[in-house]
Amino acid sequence: MAGTQGPVISVHMLGEFSITINGNTITNLKGRTKRVWMLVEYLIAYRHTDVSLEKLMDILWEEDECGDPVNALKNLVYRARTLLKELCGDEQAEFIQFARGTYSWNNQYPCTVDTEEMEEAWKTASRRDLSSEEQIAGYKKVIDLYRGEFLPKSNYRSWVVSMGVRYSTMFTESILRVSDLLAERNRHQEVVELCAKALNFAPLDENIHKTLLYAYASTGQKGKALEHYNYATNLFYKEMGVDISGSLQALYQQLVENVNSVEMDLNVIKEDLKEAVRAQGAFWCDYNVFKNIYRIQARSIRRTHHSIFVVLLSISDREGNILEEEVGKIAVERLKNAILGSLRQGDAVAPYSASQFIIMLPMITYENVEMVVNRILQHFRFDYRRNNVRISSRISTLDANC
Repeated sequence: MAGTQGPVISVHMLGEFSITINGNTITNLKGRTKRVWMLVEYLIAYRHTDVSLEKLMDILWEEDECGDPVNALKNLVYRARTLLKELCGDEQAEFIQFARGTYSWNNQYPCTVDTEEMEEAWKTASRRDLSSEEQIAGYKKVIDLYRGEFLPKSNYRSWVVSMGVRYSTMFTESILRVSDLLAERNRHQEVVELCAKALNFAPLDENIHKTLLYAYASTGQKGKALEHYNYATNLFYKEMGVDISGSLQALYQQLVENVNSVEMDLNVIKEDLKEAVRAQGAFWCDYNVFKNIYRIQARSIRRTHHSIFVVLLSISDREGNILEEEVGKIAVERLKNAILGSLRQGDAVAPYSASQFIIMLPMITYENVEMVVNRILQHFRFDYRRNNVRISSRISTLDANC
């Protein structure tokens, strides 16, 4: 029966796998013990299930060839038992049981598992008979229990992927539900803190970014909202080649326009307009912001007649085709760094597509534009030594009649 005198076990499967027995902890092992560790992970994850030999062999040698899987499995079980006994300090302890052709974890020993605690907290928080404050507390407990990806060092295994999706979804859904409950009570600063933490674990969840934007705007932090809008659009472009500015911009404009406050102190407004840090190099922005800068400059040169040039830089393979994803991600990032490191603070640059950048160069001659482009290419070639890409450039004057 559960609760029998013996080892006391605590297991973490979120963020990093670790097992503690009687106060002694061991984390993921490398090298020859990797498959032993995988066996322990699976038996604990399904510790309320008897697992057949065939199922375990499929799990442990999912894509690998094994000449004698039955004996290989017996050897793995022996090594796993030895490892756990050494950790426990009790040669008589049996953590892995075998009966009627199946293996299972020995649930007679008291054992806590963070994923099971998270499941229980989620079920409790989702109950409809709870008060709002009880739901808030419940969802916060789910959030606190989530320390990162489920078994990150085994995330190439199909069973780990499917379970990982469940826990990450539980985490993000808890963030969104508790944010709604807090927003209803005007506790927007708590939403800011929760979403900022959540983005460490789910940086590409668009709904959390939207929730954070709303919270910033609702607390009057318009500068933070704009800063985060630019950060989010750049992040999605850099990591996924996706432009989400349209999706976020409509929300951002709506939120900023609906903030119910009037600021009469110009110094406060000027402080809000300042960049968060003193930026070096060119002004990086998304394409929608770039278009607005372009239109402002077009109006300006009707009066000043100053020369302003626009440059389009495109990167492709040697035959002019779109780059493969792995090559493209590295090469495009190196080109972006070369551009930002070669331009002045008054210049502006934005991504035009997944493999193109558009640049605005005010107060400059055509000859100097060519020099700037050559400087960018020199910086890129210095930083990217492979000869598998080609960069083309197009130069045009800004059209004052746009």
